[in-house]
Amino acid sequence: MSNCYKVSLNERSTLYNKDHQAIARRMKLVQEDFGLSGKAKKRIWKRFPVSDNAKRKLTLADFFDRARQSLYWLRRGAEGWHIGVKHLDPVPNQTLKKGNRPQFQPRQNQTQGGYGAFYPYEHNYHHLIPVGAVEEWVIGKGESGSPARSDQVVKLILISRWNIHNEKNMVLLPQQEFEALIVGLPAHCPWGVPAHAAYQASLQGRLRKLRSKIDRAIRQKKHPKDLKADILDDLNSLSNTLLSQVRNMRAGVQLGPVNV
Repeated sequence: MSNCYKVSLNERSTLYNKDHQAIARRMKLVQEDFGLSGKAKKRIWKRFPVSDNAKRKLTLADFFDRARQSLYWLRRGAEGWHIGVKHLDPVPNQTLKKGNRPQFQPRQNQTQGGYGAFYPYEHNYHHLIPVGAVEEWVIGKGESGSPARSDQVVKLILISRWNIHNEKNMVLLPQQEFEALIVGLPAHCPWGVPAHAAYQASLQGRLRKLRSKIDRAIRQKKHPKDLKADILDDLNSLSNTLLSQVRNMRAGVQLGPVNV
């Protein structure tokens, strides 16, 4: 997560450091005092997926409260939701903080860490190539040594030096649709349902091609050193493509399928 925070703070800062106050006003999502407007409440109500109630403990009222909490921090000024900003008043009541911490800095420990995933709005550091997708379509699910998992493929990916947590493979996203609409990005896993099934499923074909390429190289007894650059390039290229598509997805709705 720290890698994603750094790249979001620097190369991708324009994604996050907009005048969100002006945007929220223009969309008529806030009242004069930055309370939740009637239009905003209606949108949250209409978007609330009743069919997922069995998977979720949160109610519609909970999502109204979360939106109000996000607006509480946005009320502080034009930088209220900006990444890396600190010394804004008020500050969260965070027992682990040592002085003011930069916004969105991941909370890792008492020495280095931010205010958590709900400040200044609920957010998540999303893996563009998700862990579950790599397990399902590249290395195989299951414990090491099990028939479902290829330890040889795992070793080849490790040799390639690809890290699923590298900055190219991560992007900071709002978790809920209300904030995502204002920020101008898709939402990660909104409404308390921890999955982005359509997004992940759309990676199946591309990742299976990579697995087939690795299997073919193994059958041909290619040296791992000859493979590592290809594996690294393929995965980094896919991450770059996914980032571009995610940035251009419809704002204010959950991550959808990609075309890769």
